[in-house]
Amino acid sequence: MTNNTTDIFPRRLRQARLMRGFSLEKLSQSLSSSVTRQAINKYEKGLMKPDSRVLIALAGALGVKIDYFYRPFTVEVDKVEFRKKPGFTEKMAVAVKERVREELERYLEIEQLSDSSIKFTLPRKEVGNIEDARIFAGEIRSLLGLGNDGISNVIEVLEDNGIKVIELSENSDFDGLSGYANGQIPLIVVNGNFPTERKRYTALHELGHLLLVTPDGLPAKTVEAICNGFASEMLLPSSVLTAKMGKNRHDISLSELTDIQRQFGISVDDIMMSLREHGVITDRRYSGFQKKKSTMPDFRALVEKSRVELERSGRFARMVYRALADEAITFSKAAVLLNTSVDRIKSNLQLV
Repeated sequence: MTNNTTDIFPRRLRQARLMRGFSLEKLSQSLSSSVTRQAINKYEKGLMKPDSRVLIALAGALGVKIDYFYRPFTVEVDKVEFRKKPGFTEKMAVAVKERVREELERYLEIEQLSDSSIKFTLPRKEVGNIEDARIFAGEIRSLLGLGNDGISNVIEVLEDNGIKVIELSENSDFDGLSGYANGQIPLIVVNGNFPTERKRYTALHELGHLLLVTPDGLPAKTVEAICNGFASEMLLPSSVLTAKMGKNRHDISLSELTDIQRQFGISVDDIMMSLREHGVITDRRYSGFQKKKSTMPDFRALVEKSRVELERSGRFARMVYRALADEAITFSKAAVLLNTSVDRIKSNLQLV
């Protein structure tokens, strides 16, 4: 990766602009037009360098510190796949990719400073259909020592096995993405604005994209269905589902479903989908459920209600405080990494 100091500033300026979703014109306007669009374009192409006054103004408009513009690049995230709806534009996708690059650089930096690197060892496997994916999900659950229990914290489990997981606050048109940064670092990004059940499902769906090798030429819709089957089995094993619900049902109480929702951190909608796929309920019964949701707003709200405690990973913060306790970083560095104040860092450190 090229990190010539003369190349870093132009690339960092462009990255910061894209992260904010600014066009050249919008950035110029945010600077009260004191710096023209043409000048910013030349900065990004390395044809001109800003003076200190302009540099300070650029940092303020883009919400970064001045030293950000000169930090070497350590991560490339070009080979990632988005899961998004049509409303999520290419401009939004570029902004997300640059934010992911920024977050991952911080993650890898503190992982190194805190001596907390974890090698990724989960296997990949060729699968041709949903049933193959379910079987492999059972094998992964065994490797992770999960048994038939619910996964207490999906993101923590993934991170403890060498997968970098990043949460970004995005609009509902963005589901997630996955891939291998620098060609070898497994990466999953989820929308932090989603309910916990959906975040868990999305993270495991993206794990499916990382681990499952599907035949060339398989329709994208089929690949997505295979990864959905993998995610469902990871969250709620088929054997557990049928043991709790029976092998053939017609009328099901919402109370039964919400009990499983709380135990396994999976939405009522996804439980009903699994019941249909496993033949516990008929397609007609499932269609009736969907119709009731669409015609009865109060029922829909009950079905879609999140009943699982907010789930986040504390690994990044733990690594920061470990590096701080080991005097590998300063209080100011810790504050920058955690986006908080030095006083709060000092208050939270509490060495024992």
